[in-house]
Amino acid sequence: MDRPLLRRIADRIKLRWSTFSYNYRWSDYVFLFDGWMAKTAIAVPFVGYLILFNDSVSQHLFFNNLARESSIGFGISSTTRLKFIYYGLIFLGLAAIIYRIRRPYVMRVGTNQFGYVEKALTHFTVSAYIDIHGAIRHEGHHSLHGKYYDAEYEQFVDMALGSKDSFGHRDGRSANWLEAKSRYEGLLRSMLIENFLRNVVKRRISLTICLIFATVGYLLLAVPSVDLFIKVLYVSFK
Repeated sequence: MDRPLLRRIADRIKLRWSTFSYNYRWSDYVFLFDGWMAKTAIAVPFVGYLILFNDSVSQHLFFNNLARESSIGFGISSTTRLKFIYYGLIFLGLAAIIYRIRRPYVMRVGTNQFGYVEKALTHFTVSAYIDIHGAIRHEGHHSLHGKYYDAEYEQFVDMALGSKDSFGHRDGRSANWLEAKSRYEGLLRSMLIENFLRNVVKRRISLTICLIFATVGYLLLAVPSVDLFIKVLYVSFK
């Protein structure tokens, strides 16, 4: 294999990794951590042992009428099936707990960009936008939404808080927060989108741990379902 071809392959891999790294964000995996199953699984680490060692539960997971498990010589037993479900819920519950503790703050407002922006436009005060602007200018922008003009931002603040006099004091009588929000909505949306995108790529180690736990959990939960499905097919077409 010639060297230019190897270089092109390496450049393509590098480009794809850079794209993935840039877009590796919490908001893309919320469905794994915040669904009804993940929320329910949070309780399993605390009460799951009551289920695991309950013989009556194990008996109810024995599908003799549906799949004739007593006469089939392959697959997992009802006790093993219960253990797969238990440990699957354990991993899923841990992923949900870590998600709730370690998720970026912006995701407590909205779990996706649209939800965050709409809720923030409704509830955020001017002080929140001042803090967001300061963070963007101090840490640098993450997307093109952070490349707004400072002059436009200052005009927004002057309208929202009142214009400054020669001594730098603001005249609150000229402040019009509702008018400022309406006139500079485009600017505020850009600031909020930038703030959301910049924060959902933080704490990626915690995100990776959540993904590992959730993936293992869902795989363990899938094993009993696949096992039962194969047995039903076997009995149906035998």
